[in-house]
Amino acid sequence: MDLRTQNVSKYFKHDGQFEWNHITPADYKPTDDSWKGVSRRVFVGETGESPLFHLRYFEVEPGGYTTLEQHMHEHVVTVMRGTGTAVVGCKEFEMGFGDVLYVSPDDPHQFKNEGTEPFGFMCIVNAERDRPRLANMAFCPICE
Repeated sequence: MDLRTQNVSKYFKHDGQFEWNHITPADYKPTDDSWKGVSRRVFVGETGESPLFHLRYFEVEPGGYTTLEQHMHEHVVTVMRGTGTAVVGCKEFEMGFGDVLYVSPDDPHQFKNEGTEPFGFMCIVNAERDRPRLANMAFCPICE
């Protein structure tokens, strides 16, 4: 059976405050000491669709950060709100509205918000992907 026949088109209305109808904010991942103040919203890929990608929105509170991690799947991040720092290996990028970052396979990465406003970004990731692991900064392919 072709899974695409089970798909249903969906529309998510933005409310102007970085929330969308039919989307419930959730924790970034199970609670541990590797991250702080991050929530996620899933639009496509974990709610019955069959695309080759997932689309999520992450929001990092002031003083918050994502896990410093790496994985073999690639992803693309587009900033929608506020400003923040993207750490990719030994490089740091100050990001703001409309900026786009491609994170290649196995590059260690993390997103931080050292500002006073929320830092929010859309993230497109492969539907089939490996599990993230804590970054091993001893080997950083983009710094060598």
